[in-house]
Parts: sequence; structure tokens; C-alpha cells
Amino acid sequence: MASIVRRNKSFSVVYNIYDGDKKKQKWETYHSYKEALHRKEQVEIIYQKKQLKYRSGTLAQFLDEYVEMYGHIHWACSTYSSNTALIRNYIIPFFGTMQLHEFSPKVIAVIYSQLQRNPKITPQLMNNIHKLLHSAFEQAVLWEYLDYNPFKKANIPKIYSQEIAMLSLDQIRILLKNCTEPTLTLAVHLAFSGSLRKGEILALTWDDIDFGKGTVSVSKSLKRIRKDAVQVLNGKDILYQFPAVFDEGRTVVVLKRPKTHASVRTVYLPEYVMNLLRNVKKEQRPLKRGIPDLVLRYGNGRPLQEETLPRLLEKQLLALGIPKVTFHSLRHSSITYKLILTGGNIKAVQGDSGHAQAEMITERYGHIIDSCRKQCAQDFEEDFYKGL
Repeated sequence: MASIVRRNKSFSVVYNIYDGDKKKQKWETYHSYKEALHRKEQVEIIYQKKQLKYRSGTLAQFLDEYVEMYGHIHWACSTYSSNTALIRNYIIPFFGTMQLHEFSPKVIAVIYSQLQRNPKITPQLMNNIHKLLHSAFEQAVLWEYLDYNPFKKANIPKIYSQEIAMLSLDQIRILLKNCTEPTLTLAVHLAFSGSLRKGEILALTWDDIDFGKGTVSVSKSLKRIRKDAVQVLNGKDILYQFPAVFDEGRTVVVLKRPKTHASVRTVYLPEYVMNLLRNVKKEQRPLKRGIPDLVLRYGNGRPLQEETLPRLLEKQLLALGIPKVTFHSLRHSSITYKLILTGGNIKAVQGDSGHAQAEMITERYGHIIDSCRKQCAQDFEEDFYKGL
């Protein structure tokens, strides 16, 4: 709404406008109170019409504006693809025709109850839908289309994290000693010793490796994303786009910036792994300038596909009679082992893992940290109390 502020002999009409999703205050100066009052009434009529329009508008109509005004600014290409897919496949079909003013905590509870009975909608998917709608309605409040966000008080089903199947140290040793695929061998070493994610491993270039310091710099990730997302966002956060093999394909492979600042990090690697990297570098043929010199790549310089490493790992585990695990589980094995080695030093492990918050480690690996604390008490007994 608008207000009138007297400034010496003039009067200013003060109201909010929006530049994208940023609220700004606008001041309009008039010589008489009558002129200022007239302008104030005009501004409030415009505001009321706008609010009425969106109160009577549908969720689908509002989400179109939300994606354009908010998503284009704040989302990376991969986030844009996943969020627009949620809107297209789940939100619009289920309640896209509802008007904004019809949403209330009780109505949302009924909607969520119905969604939970749909076998195709998992608790994780429900959580993703809720996060997106909560964000959208926050913007509706910020843009003064609604007075409050009804999704703030909505209850969603809890997500109970399942224990991830991991390989033991002996199983990892067996895998590395008997692996017949050199590319997989190096990838397993990087995932286990460096706690690197799959996309980070596939995105490593030789200028990320510092052989003198024994470190690897993690600053990008390899991802397959939709072409339309790249076009809409003008290649936002994309460092390099690999040429498409098929022109009619809907996706492209890119090197992109990580989602969080914490993911950008420098990791120290054991000398054994550094020597493996030296040998790989000697054997690789140099590439033309302008093409990312990937550590893991095909002979023509093209990157490995995201599904290549999981497929190679599954095949190798089956051949060795080792239980099947995901490639990502190697990272969990790495973090678990490092917590044990460091006596539960969360900050040291967080520096390697690239978790945005230390709490993410304590929640998932609390049982490992507790075992380190138990060992600490035993060491306390041995080193101090036995001498009393």
C-alpha cells in the first residue's frame, strides 16, 4: 500500500515496486497534499486490482510468472529442468486449476493426503513438490498477491533416510586389486581416497591436478541437461558445452559450476593415487586447444557418460562376487573411513567431502562419530586414569 510523507513544503507518495523479485521503495513528490492524496488513491486502486487478479488467477497461471521472474534468475540449468518437470508432471495435473486464494493449510493437508495415496509419489517426491510450492508462494507474498504463505504450516511426510549399502575396506581392496578396467580403477581410487562425487570425477581436467602439492581441485561437475533449459537460461553456470552427437537429441553434456560454494574445494590425495594419475597422463594423447583436457575420457576427447562408471562397477562387482552397491556408495565408504582415521574430526572430513553443513555429516554418520568418542574414552582410561 502507499503512504504520504511530508518533506518541507512538498509531499511524497511512498510505495513499493518490484525489479524482478527485489522489492524497492519508490518516492513521488507533489507540491500539494491534495495532489499527493490523489496519487496515493491511484496507487492503491492499481494494487487492489493486481491483488484481485492474482487471487482469482489459477496456480498454473501464477507458476508461469514465477518460473519466468524467479526461476530464470535463481535456478541453474539442472534445477530449472527438475523444477519445471515437477510443475509439468505433478503440480499442474493435480491442482493447477485451483485459484491462489483457495489454498489454506487445511486444503493443503487434504491435497497432500491424496498425493500420499498415489503409489507413484514417493516421500522424497512429495518433499520436492512441497519445497517448490513453498518457494513459489513466498514470492506470491513478496509480490503482494497474497497476505500469507499457506505452505509454511503444511505438514509433509517425513523422509526416513535408509542406511546406504557400502563396501567394506577388504571388499574395496579386492575390487582395486582385481579390477580389469583401468578407467574404473582410477575412478574408484578418486571416489574412495578423495571423497569425490561421480560428476566431479568425470569433470576433472589435468589442470585440476597439482602433482607438486599432491592435491586435486574440485570446481566443476559433469552433467547431462536438457537443451531447452540451456537456451532459456542462456547457458547460466555452464563452463563448457560438449558438441551433441545427435542434433535431434533433447539433452547435452556440460561442465557446470557446483550447486554450493562448499563443493568448491581442494583435496589432498595419497601418493599412491597421485602416481596412478601420473601414469595415466603419460599414456594419454594431447588434445586440441579449446577442448577440456579431461582426466577420464575417450580417445577423441569426449567425456564418459554419467551411467558409464555405475555400469562398469556393477559388472566388476558381479565378476568378483562382491555385493552390488551404487557408485555413490564409494563416497560414503570414504567419509566413514576418514571419520575413523581422524577420530571423528568432522571439519577435516567436511573439507574433503564438500558438504555445505557439518550437520549433514553428523546426521548421516553419527554412529561412526559415536564409536570414535567411545574409543576416546578408552584411550582416556589407558593414558590417564590407570596412572592414578
